[in-house]
Amino acid sequence: MKIVFVLAACLAVALSTKVNYANYKVFRITPQNEEQRQILLNLEENNPGVIFWKHVRNVGYPVDIMTPPHLQAMVEDLADFKIEVNEMLGDVQSLIVAEEAASAKADPRLSWDAYYSVDEINAFINETAAAHPTIATTGVYGRSHEGRDLNYIRLNKGNTRKPVIWVDANIHAREWITNAVCTWIIKELTSGDATNWLDNFNFVIAPMLNPDGYTYSRSTDRMWRKTRSNFAPGSTCRGADPNRNFQFDWNTGGSSNAPCSDTFMGVSALSEPEVSATAAFIQSIAQTDDLVFYLSLHSYSQLILISYGTARGRIPDHNRHMTVGNAAAAAIARRYGTQFTPGNIVELLYVASGGSGDHVKGINNPDLAYTFEMRDTGRYGFLLPPDQIIPSCLEFMDGFNVILTDLAARHPVP
Repeated sequence: MKIVFVLAACLAVALSTKVNYANYKVFRITPQNEEQRQILLNLEENNPGVIFWKHVRNVGYPVDIMTPPHLQAMVEDLADFKIEVNEMLGDVQSLIVAEEAASAKADPRLSWDAYYSVDEINAFINETAAAHPTIATTGVYGRSHEGRDLNYIRLNKGNTRKPVIWVDANIHAREWITNAVCTWIIKELTSGDATNWLDNFNFVIAPMLNPDGYTYSRSTDRMWRKTRSNFAPGSTCRGADPNRNFQFDWNTGGSSNAPCSDTFMGVSALSEPEVSATAAFIQSIAQTDDLVFYLSLHSYSQLILISYGTARGRIPDHNRHMTVGNAAAAAIARRYGTQFTPGNIVELLYVASGGSGDHVKGINNPDLAYTFEMRDTGRYGFLLPPDQIIPSCLEFMDGFNVILTDLAARHPVP
């Protein structure tokens, strides 16, 4: 069965057909003891036909599994081991169709009621810079495996030296809500309610770290996570997990050396051109400016993650990160009641070495470094409906403002 599934997937890609997730279901399973946890680990490691949206963590933490129709009985049979199985999504394809319908009706300029293409996002940042030439410039800091530009926008009011804040999004292709929130941040900083922060900080914002993977997730496979490289010798599987490919503590747990895995670490640290270019660009900023905050946007789970994601455990300033994270979470909750939880990556999720947050914190040591996992907690997962984009943006900005308030007090403009 495993061979049939892999061959079918490869054939679909070879023929450039769009992967159809009709009647795929997402199940939530929460292991209640170590025996149940080991059963789920075995399922994750030996059945590539089931896609783990939330990977196996510790006992008591939910696991979300997307399952094709022909394997659903196998997942449901976990009840024989007294494992509780709950259906979260009855038809994944129906949510994809709804996304596509919203995109078809959307304004060609970003309106945050649909998810937009790489070209449309790039057009937005270029148009924003053109409309605000005294504070905004755009640039290209590298190119992807398939030759797409890695674009950024730099916001600097008065062309003066100030503490620097970095924001990035869409390192994982299928996490579409992240680029929407990231572009909303740009809008708010240039023409919205957050323009006052340009008196305190300079911003460098990269809304699309994985343009190849994101484009592929729109054209061919909505659930694609990785880059689109082909560096693994002898394998027909494409891509590496860019958030397992950063150099700091690379390959020290929580990643895979199997090229077909969604958490494939890459053939070497920084093997992915998107990752090596991002790491080099951030390093160049940190060497010349005061990088005080690194923020990476992911989805889903409503978490505010703090390094490290390895056996190193908590960072020395974990308590400070928790204090600010809790304040941000409280501000987020006040608008709609959405609950975010701050905490260490391993304690809230699992070991995950080679991540961008660990890399920047471990090498450049900004005052704060967070990885935000955006909405939701699993009702829609990676397929967050477009009508939740603006609410997600609004509540995030509430928390973002709290973080910036703290940083402004600690890092006055020289």
